[in-house]
Amino acid sequence: MDSVVEMRNVSRSYRSGGETNKVLDDLSITIKKREMVMIMGPSGSGKTTLLNILGGIDQADGGSVMVAGADLTGLDVSSLNKYRRSKVGFIFQFYNLIPTLTAAENIELSLETHMKKRARMRSRAREYLELVGLRDKIDAFPQEMSGGQQQRVAVARALAKEPDLILADEPTGNLDEARERSVMELMNMLQHKIGTTILIVSHNSALKRYMDRTLILRRGKLESDRTNGGH
Repeated sequence: MDSVVEMRNVSRSYRSGGETNKVLDDLSITIKKREMVMIMGPSGSGKTTLLNILGGIDQADGGSVMVAGADLTGLDVSSLNKYRRSKVGFIFQFYNLIPTLTAAENIELSLETHMKKRARMRSRAREYLELVGLRDKIDAFPQEMSGGQQQRVAVARALAKEPDLILADEPTGNLDEARERSVMELMNMLQHKIGTTILIVSHNSALKRYMDRTLILRRGKLESDRTNGGH
């Protein structure tokens, strides 16, 4: 399958204060396997709504949403839970690591629905921590790591499931320029090494150089950013 994401004529509205606010309006997008795509747009433009729909957290009012062969518009709650566990990995701005668990244990926890054997979970966690350059932090707790190292753990946790799609919401928002570059170069490396498709939403135009494409969300629709040069 060449495309991982196929959204066609997707709409989503919310009611607030007696008024209806149309966030996504007849939106369509195709993302191919191994692509890294970024969506930019002002606050409130619908970027997070778009991620939540692709992540199976929110549902569209209309249109079709296909991710890795799964038709999200036709899935019940149980099937959506299974989809989130198996098809999608999430990377957040605030890491969301559990402070009482080591780096390896944070990753193992995300694998419990995939693997039954603890030894296999431990092995997978170590493998991905080594991939992100944190072999020496396997047994470290989050408070013993820098912000950049914690974000690397978050990247490893998302990738360890080996999902079809990674959804990243401001993944470098809390990092300085050097750590931002390190994390983005890492994601580029893993994108090509593992074959993962990555969709990022961010306000940070400096990330455009790492992308295959950058899209702008305006008035509920996506358009190409003609200043994007790719990587």
